[in-house]
Formats: sequence, structure tokens, C-alpha cells
Amino acid sequence: MSTELPNAEANISLCPQCKVLFSREGFSQLLSTNSFRHSKLGTFPDRANCRFCSYLWNEDFIGDSSQVYTVRRLRDLIYPASGRVQSKRQHELSQSWVTITRPIRDQHFLGLDGTAISLEPLTIGHDSIQAKAVDRIFINVETNEGRTKWQSFRPLRLIAPRDSPVASFTNFRPVEWNGLTTEWANDIKALLEHCRTSHPQCQPSGPTLLPSRVLRISEKSEVFPQVQLLVASKGQMGEYAALSYCWGGPQPLELTKQNFSALQGGIDDVALPRAIKDAIRVTHSLGLRYLWVDALCIMQNDPEDKKREISQMCAIYQNSFVTIAAATSSSVHESFLSNASTFNRKHATCTVPMALDSEGSQDSKRLNPVIIAPVHAYKTSIFPLNKRGWTFQEALLPRRLLVFGDLEPFVRCRTKNVMKKSWSCIDYQTSAVHPRRIIDSVANKQALERGLIVDTKGGDLEHIWREIVEQYTLRVLGFYEDRPLAIGGVIDFLSNMFGDKCHFGVWESCPVVCLLWKTLPLEERINIRGLPTWSWMSLTGPVDLDSLVYFDKPEGLVDWDGEDSYARLRISCCILKGEEVYSGTGETGSEILIEAWSDFSEGEAEYISLPSEDSYFLILCRLTNGHSLALVASYEEGDAYHRSGLAELNVPDGWRAKPREQIILV
Repeated sequence: MSTELPNAEANISLCPQCKVLFSREGFSQLLSTNSFRHSKLGTFPDRANCRFCSYLWNEDFIGDSSQVYTVRRLRDLIYPASGRVQSKRQHELSQSWVTITRPIRDQHFLGLDGTAISLEPLTIGHDSIQAKAVDRIFINVETNEGRTKWQSFRPLRLIAPRDSPVASFTNFRPVEWNGLTTEWANDIKALLEHCRTSHPQCQPSGPTLLPSRVLRISEKSEVFPQVQLLVASKGQMGEYAALSYCWGGPQPLELTKQNFSALQGGIDDVALPRAIKDAIRVTHSLGLRYLWVDALCIMQNDPEDKKREISQMCAIYQNSFVTIAAATSSSVHESFLSNASTFNRKHATCTVPMALDSEGSQDSKRLNPVIIAPVHAYKTSIFPLNKRGWTFQEALLPRRLLVFGDLEPFVRCRTKNVMKKSWSCIDYQTSAVHPRRIIDSVANKQALERGLIVDTKGGDLEHIWREIVEQYTLRVLGFYEDRPLAIGGVIDFLSNMFGDKCHFGVWESCPVVCLLWKTLPLEERINIRGLPTWSWMSLTGPVDLDSLVYFDKPEGLVDWDGEDSYARLRISCCILKGEEVYSGTGETGSEILIEAWSDFSEGEAEYISLPSEDSYFLILCRLTNGHSLALVASYEEGDAYHRSGLAELNVPDGWRAKPREQIILV
């Protein structure tokens, strides 16, 4: 995929002021004064023949932003899309000047959320950052005296190819992914090497213990390298890549007891599906000899082998030198190296000719095209890979994740959200597995990269777990029984980090908070047998833990009932009977029950009245608004009850004083 640059000889007309602006003289003025006064705003409707003026007047040049802007083009100032502008105000604006400015902070630019992002030196050797550049411009409207009447807040970016003479003025380049060429392979290696040598949070980097089995890839330069299954010897070290991909159904080739010996002798490339072939090519191009692929490194018809290897998922992905994410492939049969995506045209761009000779000549043969573009936010959550349950931990655990998206490859690591070949008009939004950086920040609070401030906000286990659960449960699993298994590697990782233990999604250090989940509406919800009802793992579909935002203090004690299975939960708290809650009113006359959420909500209904028969409300915590949250339980058998929902209650103080009772949830 590439961002096309029109031919410089195309007859793109500019007004006299724009001809000066887009020349060496105009850029020199911006570099020295940071400002270029263009023309009166009221003249812009008459500049239809000027490419840049027409763009500013008619097109949305604000681009993607987390903020809401009512003015997204100059025309909106005088002729807003909704409402009217008073005639006096309209006249004042018409007589005001449109001014182009460049940021004073040379090495920073605004991210999607409006915060300043450091423009660090690029990691690719053949490109370098220009400390003094005209790569971002703001559009402002000001009075004759220079008083600001309006400013865009969001800069436009100036984009030029690396080999263009204009490249010396701007740090932004077009996106030019044209497959795994030698140049691209070298650029990816440079990104990974920069991470290896410069990111303390991504250490240690070097040979690690190999998984029990890997694919060994020949070092010879061939059309397609030779591949064979290797059974690693005890303690064998090496650098390896791991593959994260969507199976998309039964695998055409997988490791079994029957073909175990044959695959050690060699694997015919004809038998390999396209996604795995691509992963082998990438691994080979990066100079790595080993690749781990679950379908070919785990014995698929041996339950004991699968159980043993799945328990090692955390170590396998953490220890990989890089994990290759086949983000765009929805099945193993699809290539992730041959995408034909086109650039997002949601926000219009503008291409103008720039004269760089000292005379400011407009001779088409001496002009150089420059693309002017607003920020394009890119959401990686749309990738097929980011919708699957098993791939969640595969994105969260590795030190480095090499993502093959539909526009270009890029790297996510424990230090940076995104590293890419060059700066462009594309801003990748924070990873869909946002907790990866939070988690790694907690683990390496003292290991800050030189000059880089790493975000450690929300680094406690409760907040991390909330984000993980909410994001993980949005994903799809081929077998819903895998719900507790596919997040096992993440749990192992957090257990090691915090020295804590987790049982069915509830942590020993913060059990009350972990029990405050509620389900979101779903067309069909399935109860997963064999799992305790107090665990969100026992139900399919999305889970919400937003109660944590309003959590004030616990009002109940939670522990396990002493069984090795940890399936029985013992809760000591104030317990209210269903008839008391449904029929009662508080001391102020208001109802006791504020809201209730059934664990089995289906369809579009979010709030469902839970049955009052045999129901008990277990008050677990106080909220910041003074209300309480309670688990709703119903009788199961013997001394046990099962969970059926969550409720917000306005509990009278007199009721809170009731003696605590114990109840067992299963």
C-alpha cells in the first residue's frame, strides 16, 4: 500500500500568496518567525481556483480527534453547519487574517488526545529527524493587531517522499508498504535492533530457553527456506520468533503423534498454509533460525501434551525475540504479506506544488509536490486477529510484537505503543490491548528509556485486571470452554509480577473488587458448565467491571472454603432477603433497590429485575455515592448458593448494623 503523490507537472494552480507560502522564501519565513500572514478570511470564497485556499475553505482539515470541534473548515466560522453567526461577528471574522503558523516546540506534536508527543529520533538509518522543519502547520484567524479569533488546535502535516528535495523541510513521509522487500526487511530489523539495544523495559534481549519444540529454518538464501521440526534439547538456548494468527477452522497441517517423526525430517512447503509460509519468510528475513507455531509445535491429538504446552504459553511468548502478528488474516489460509488495502480517505488531503529554487519559479519541471494532510486515526481493533480470544495474550505478553497491518508493518513493544518506518499522517491509536504498556510499566518502573516518559497510570492490579477482563471478554473463542484457558498466560504473568494468586478470575488480594462484574446484553448467553457461578468465566459474552470506578470501601469479607479446587467461595457480610429489598423503602422514603443486573441478560435489555423468590443480597462494598453493591444469590443445594446477578442498593444505616452472616457461593 502506498500514499500516492500526484505528478509535479500536473497543473495545480495556487494564488499569489500560496505561491509564496509554498516556496523556499515562505518556508524560510515560517522557520524564522513561525508565522505567515496569508489573506483576509472574507476573500477565501473567491479563491476557488487556488488548490490550498479552496481546501481550507471547503474541506475538513481538523482530522481525527478525541475532542468535538464544531469548526472543521474555514467556512464554518462564517457559515456554520448549524445555527447562525451574528452579523457583527461575521463581519469581524471576514476582516480578520488567516495566518499559517508552525509549532514553536520543534520536537513535539499533538497526539489524538491533544497531549504533546515527543518526536524522538527515528530508528531507521537512512532517515533522520529535522530539528528545524516545516512539517506541521496550524491554521489561525487573527485581527490586524494579532489577537487570535480562532485557531485550529490540530495541525496539518506536510508529507514528502524521502528522495524529494522537499524532504529536507519535513519529517513526514508517505506510507509505502510494497511487500516484504529486502529494503523493508532491513527496516524492520533496524526497528527491532533499536528496541533491543535502547529500550531497558524490553530487556533482557538475547538467547533464551527454547520451547520444547520449534520449527528450524535453514540459513541458506533460497526461494523458500527448508523447514523441519526440532525437538529442543534440555536447556537449549536460542533466539526465536513466535506466530500469532487466526486458525480459522481445522488446520491443513498440524503436529500429531502419527507425523511427529516425519516432520522432524523436513516439512514440504507445499503442505504449509499461506499464513505460516509468510511467517517463515519473515523469520528467515530477520535472520532468526527458529519459529514457534502452536499448530506445528503442540501435539494436537495428545491431551496431555496440549495441557503441558498450554501451561507454558506465558513463557513461550515472553521469551520470544519477537512475536509476528498476522493481523489481517482471518484464517491460516490467508496471506498477511500481500494486502491490497487503500488509504483511508475519510479526511481529504491536498497536494500542492512547491518551488525550491531561489527565483521561486513556477515552471512545472522545477516544482515538487507536497501532500498536506490532517491526522488520520488508525484503529487496529478492526483487524481479525484482535477479535479472537486466544490471540489476546499473544499480543500482551511478548517483549516485541511485529504487527503486519493492512497499511504497513509496525512494532509494538513494552516501551513504545508504536514504532514504524517513518512518521506519516497516520496516528495509531493506543493498542487495543492497552494494559500491555501499563503492565510493563509496573514491572519496570525504574527502567525508563532515556528521555522518554513512560505512562504508569493505573498500574495497580485492580485497574489492570479490569481493563484486561473487559477487553478479553469482547473477543470470540471457537470453543467457549476455552474461556479460562485462553487467558491463562496473562494470569501467570500477573501472578509472577504481583506475587498474587488468581482463582477463576478472582485475585486473592482484591476479591471484592473482582466479584463486582456484570454482564452486558447479548443475543444468546451460554452458561459454561464446570465453572463456579461467581466467576465471570462461567458465562459467555462481554463483562463490565466499571463498578471499580465508583468503589469506595469493602463491606464484606471474601475467602475460599478450603477446597483445593477453589470453587467454593465463603462470603461474610450483611445479607438482605429478597422480599426485604423489593418491598422495602429506606429512611428517607426512597426505594432500597436502585438497579439490578442479571447475569443472564439477553437481548437489548441492560437492567433486569431479578426474581425475589429465594434471593439474597450480599452487601460487598460501599460506593462513592453512598450506595452499596450487592451480589444477588439464589439457593443451590446443601449449604451452597449460586450467583444470579449484581444490584445497587440504597441500604438504610439501621440495616447495615445487622450482624454479618456467612454464605457459600458455588
